[in-house]
Amino acid sequence: MENREGICRAIRTGQPERPSFDRPRNQFTSSAALVRALRTCIVAVLACSALSLSSMAGDLTVPAQPRHQISEMPFSLYRGYLVVVDGRLGNLEHQNLLLDTGTSPSMIDRSVSEKLKLQGTARDIALFNKKVAAQTVTLSDVELGPLHPRNLPVMVADFSKVAEGLGTRIDAVIGLDVLGATSFTLDYQKHRIYFHATSERHSAHFSSGPQFITVDLRTSGRDLHLLLDTGTPRLVLFSDALRHLDYDPTTVNGTGQNISGNVTYNTIILENTRLDGEDMGPQRVAVVASEATARAGYDGLVGISFWRPKRLSFDFEHQMIGWSN
Repeated sequence: MENREGICRAIRTGQPERPSFDRPRNQFTSSAALVRALRTCIVAVLACSALSLSSMAGDLTVPAQPRHQISEMPFSLYRGYLVVVDGRLGNLEHQNLLLDTGTSPSMIDRSVSEKLKLQGTARDIALFNKKVAAQTVTLSDVELGPLHPRNLPVMVADFSKVAEGLGTRIDAVIGLDVLGATSFTLDYQKHRIYFHATSERHSAHFSSGPQFITVDLRTSGRDLHLLLDTGTPRLVLFSDALRHLDYDPTTVNGTGQNISGNVTYNTIILENTRLDGEDMGPQRVAVVASEATARAGYDGLVGISFWRPKRLSFDFEHQMIGWSN
C-alpha cells in the first residue's frame, strides 16, 4: 500500500520528499530548495533514577550512572529553516539528524542502512509529483537529546542530492513519529532546541494525528487545510487548491529539487490570511502540481517563512503552536 507519509517530505525541501524550493528566478523569497510527509515533537522520557547502594552477602553493588536528562541542545541551521542536530543511529555516533515535522515515518540515508547491515521490504514513497522506490527497515534505536525510541520502523532513501544542496551530510530525517513524543521549542536566533513548550507572543491551535500536524488557514472566506512542515521553506499549495480561491497571479516561477529530481513551481499572492484569529497578512505562495494519491485530503504545506519566527514552539499537550517574531 502506498505511503502517504512521503507526501510532505516530497514537497518540502529539495531533500527528502516534499517540495523544496530554490530561489525563484524573478525575485521574491530568499528561501532555498530542499526536503517533505508529517507530524511533530519529541518525548522526554528518560527518568533519572536515584543512585543507591545495595548490599548482598557483604558485597556492595554500585548501579550504573543514570543518564542525565537533557532539556536542551544546540542545532545547526541551513538555508535559514532546516534544523540539523547531532545524534545516534543504532551504534553510529555523531550522525546528522534533520528535524522535520512534515515527515512520518522517519527516514535514514542508504549509506546508514548499509553500515548497519539492515534488511527490509520494498515500498513506494508517494511524493507529490511522482512515486519513488524505497525500502522499510527497523532501526534498533535512535538517540536525539532525551528521545530514545527503540525498534523504530524507518524508510531508506538516497539523501545525496539533499546533502549536495546543503553542503553537509544528512544521515537521517527525523519526523513526527519521534518528535511527536514531547513538546519542544526551536529558537532560530540562539540555534537551540528546548524539549518543552514555551509561552510565545502569538499562538494558534493545531490538530495532530498519528502522522501529521495540520492547521486551517483562512483566506477569502475559505479554509485551507495545511500540513505544518518545518522542512519546507514557505507556504506551498497544490494546484488543485486554487479552485474557487481568490489570489493574485504573478510571473514568478522557479525550480527546486527533492529526492525525485527537479520540481517546478509558480508563485501567487494571497492578499488576506488568518490563522485561528491571528492576522497573518498577505502571503507569497508556491504552487506545485501534485498527484491525487499524494494530496491525501490536504491543500498544501505551511513552512517556516510563513511564521517569520525567532522562536517556534510546539505544545502537544494543549495542541498549540506558538511563535515570536
